[in-house]
Amino acid sequence: MDLTVRTQEGKLNLRVAAWITDENKILVSTFPDGNMSLPGGRIKFGETTLEAVKREILEETGEKLLNPVLYAVIENFYERDDEIHELLFIFKGKIKLKETYSGIEENNELISWIEKKQVRKLKPEVLSRLIHDSKKIGHYINVENT
Repeated sequence: MDLTVRTQEGKLNLRVAAWITDENKILVSTFPDGNMSLPGGRIKFGETTLEAVKREILEETGEKLLNPVLYAVIENFYERDDEIHELLFIFKGKIKLKETYSGIEENNELISWIEKKQVRKLKPEVLSRLIHDSKKIGHYINVENT
């Protein structure tokens, strides 16, 4: 069961994503509506964040995430159908290099590489701040105006 908690005020999501780079490129998920984000997904009940990111990357790319380390935590506040409060744990890691990936999950996401200079296209926008490689874990807060 995905760790999404519904309240009277909205939803709390617990998610993971991977920051995977190769030289001047970064691996992204492109959705049917054109939005791009890092590959990842929801944490399942009883699953650690590390287990979740390994599972999500395997599901979305068909490849194992190698040497994952916690890279950043984002507190993300936005509105879709509900008010959403999301905690996003981002792990840095590597995978086997390919042009595009097809995972074992049946969805309409395209997993592919973009140039790092296009990082501002990612959602949430605060992800573009991760481009500055840091030796410490980053903590970011993103509040989308609705």
